Amino acid sequence: MIDKYKHIPLYIQLKDLIIEKIKSGQWEVNSQIPSEKELMKTYEVGRATVREAISVLVNKGYIYKKKGIGTFVARNQPTIGFEPLMSFTTSLEVRGVKPTNTVVDKKSILPEDTEDILSDLKWIKPDKCFYLKRIRSVDKKPLAIEESYFLDRIENIDKKFDLTGSLTKIMLEDLRITIKKVEQVSVPRMPTKEEQNELEIDGDTLVLDIKRWIYIEGEENPFYYLKFIILGDIFNFS
Repeated sequence: MIDKYKHIPLYIQLKDLIIEKIKSGQWEVNSQIPSEKELMKTYEVGRATVREAISVLVNKGYIYKKKGIGTFVARNQPTIGFEPLMSFTTSLEVRGVKPTNTVVDKKSILPEDTEDILSDLKWIKPDKCFYLKRIRSVDKKPLAIEESYFLDRIENIDKKFDLTGSLTKIMLEDLRITIKKVEQVSVPRMPTKEEQNELEIDGDTLVLDIKRWIYIEGEENPFYYLKFIILGDIFNFS
């Protein structure tokens, strides 16, 4: 049971107790776990403690939520492979959530007129690239704005592949690229006016500004640059 006199935060104690039940098989994979009220009553803790523990467990992949139904066991030994670290689609699907991706812009560009973009791309010199902008949503609610820049080595990328699906799968499975290095920077901040409109949020909602560069064998420049603006309460990124 939970010891309120321990120096360990209550939500961590509760999280560990839930993990024990999952790993021991008391709560089986895909079974529904007790509600917030039931957990509060069983462990004699407040709602905030329960919600914090549940949030941590969702982020770790032990459990997932079904809107309007409840919370369920995802797996008893969560493992994170390479793809979930890069793929927003996969990271949601392992939690039982099916995202939708809407393409709002796609074109080939030569990013030499905008210094900010050229600096962000980390390219040694301007080069033609394929630009793709998508809005990522769940249940028609926007969760993220995604802007992708691919080195233009793929002819007719928009005609060859389904750009509403996982871009990571396209790179890893269809193009079979060999990734040499991945760099990522994540900064929490307040949204711009444009981001507020696209994500349907107010100016006080925190967002995470994530930038990612993927380097592949045989290319000096990053093969892929991603600018990802996501609601700050979705996941904890590091």
